[in-house]
Amino acid sequence: MAKIDIPIKRLMQSCIEGWINLVVPDCKKEWIKEMDTDKVPAKKESKLDKLILIDAPQGRSIINIEPQGYLDYKLPARMLRYRADIWEYTIEKGIGTPSIEQIVVYFYSNHDNKQYSLKDASHGEETLNYKFKTIKVWEMNKENVIERKLTGLYPLIPLMEKSQTESDERIIQITMATIDTVTDEALHADLLSVMSILAAEKFSSDLIKKYIGRSMLMNSPIYNEWVEEERKEAAKKAALDSAKKYIVDLLAAKFDFVPKLIREGIQSLDDIEVLDELHKKIIKINSLEEFKELLKKAKSVE
Repeated sequence: MAKIDIPIKRLMQSCIEGWINLVVPDCKKEWIKEMDTDKVPAKKESKLDKLILIDAPQGRSIINIEPQGYLDYKLPARMLRYRADIWEYTIEKGIGTPSIEQIVVYFYSNHDNKQYSLKDASHGEETLNYKFKTIKVWEMNKENVIERKLTGLYPLIPLMEKSQTESDERIIQITMATIDTVTDEALHADLLSVMSILAAEKFSSDLIKKYIGRSMLMNSPIYNEWVEEERKEAAKKAALDSAKKYIVDLLAAKFDFVPKLIREGIQSLDDIEVLDELHKKIIKINSLEEFKELLKKAKSVE
C-alpha cells in the first residue's frame, strides 16, 4: 500500500477545521490555533503529527490528532509519551497542564491494534489508568460528513461505512460528486489526490483510473509531494538492495558460500551507511565467524 502519512498530514494542514469539527462539533474557527509540533517539547525531536490549541471562552484545551497508517502494537505507549511531551512543553511555556484530548485515526481495520489504554499498579495501588480516543474511518457515516460539509474528510468517503446495496463504483461516484462541490482548484486537486491514494487499498486501480486521470492531479501540491517522496523511497530501497547484494556476493566470492542466517542478517539491515562500513571490513576478515561478529555489531548500532 502506498504510504499515506504525507497526504494525510498535508490534508489536515489545509482543512484543519473539518477535522476539529469532527471531534468538537461546536468549535468556532477563531478558537482554533495550530501549535508547532517541532517545538513540542522544546529542544527535543518531536514525532507529533497534529496539535491544536482550542482557545475557547470556557477555557483552553489541546487536541492531539494522530493519523495511523500502519499496525503498531507500541502505539499506546507512544500516545502516552506524546501526552507527557505536550505537558512538558506547556508547563515550560507557563500554560500549566491544559486538558488534552488525544485521538488516533485509523483508516483501515487491519491497522487497528485494538489497544487504546494502559494501566499499571504497584502493591495493589493503581498508579496509571491512561486511555485515548479512536476514530475508525470504516465505521463513519459518509452522509453525515457530506451534510456537515467537512471538506477535509471528503477523500475518506470511499473508506467509510458501506451499505450492502452500494457497489464500489457507486461509492467512487458519490465521492467524486462530493469533491466536485469544492470550487478551489488547488484544493479540489488535493482532495482528489488524497482520495486516489487512500482508495487504492480497497478499490481496483482500473476503477480509480476510470474516474481520476493523472492530469487531474497535476495541480495538486499534495500529489506532487507524495510522488517525490515515493521516488525517494524507491531510490533508497534500490540502494539498500544493491548494497546488500554486493555484500553477499563478496562473501560468496571469498568463502564460496553464505549461510542462510548470515544472508537473513544482512537483509535485516536498513542503514546504507552501516552497510557501506560492513562492505569495507569484508576485505580484512578471514572467516565467516568474524563476519558474524561484525554483523552483530552492525545490528547494535542501527
